[in-house]
Amino acid sequence: MDNDEPDDRADDPAGAPADAARADARPAAQPAPQRDKERTRAAILDAAALMIVEHGSGVSLADIARRAGVSKGALTHHFPHRLELEKALVRRSNEQFWADVHALVDLSENRPGKLLRAYVRALTAPDSRAAEIFSPSSLLTVLGDRPGMEELVDEDAARWREALSADGFDPAQALVVRLASEGLAMNMGTPYATEEERELAHARLLELAEPR
Repeated sequence: MDNDEPDDRADDPAGAPADAARADARPAAQPAPQRDKERTRAAILDAAALMIVEHGSGVSLADIARRAGVSKGALTHHFPHRLELEKALVRRSNEQFWADVHALVDLSENRPGKLLRAYVRALTAPDSRAAEIFSPSSLLTVLGDRPGMEELVDEDAARWREALSADGFDPAQALVVRLASEGLAMNMGTPYATEEERELAHARLLELAEPR
């Protein structure tokens, strides 16, 4: 005799523990290979940045790989040539500085010079991370003038010129403020720019970055 009644076992709470047990028995999802590659690449770049700042551009790839916790073969898989590793470091440094400055743009300022003032804040504020980009030991200082970097440096300079020219501010005054901010950043932490002098210059540069 056929049973025409619907089978409700799938909705039976009594079956839930069995279903849960089956779910628990499934193998945990493994990290995507692409994510592992990104982590390895980031670890290599982090290690290379630290090693180059600490020991200069002559540090060996083997030492960088050891610091990153990977084999030298893994390093050269991601960066087959030393120049590719150095270019990746310069690109990452440029992108971080770009992001640091833009994070300080005050969108409520309804007047020209928003980006210029953010540039000043990023480079001349106390304990500025962005200011480190202009320190004598920074990656850009150590690697920026090496052969093969010219195109990257030119592209970054052109991007900043374009962005600042679109800021609606007097070009000549913006140039003076930008270069003065960079010069102050280079001297921060040295006897040539005390904390009191930094505060004075920071305030004056922000004044100069205001439209007349």
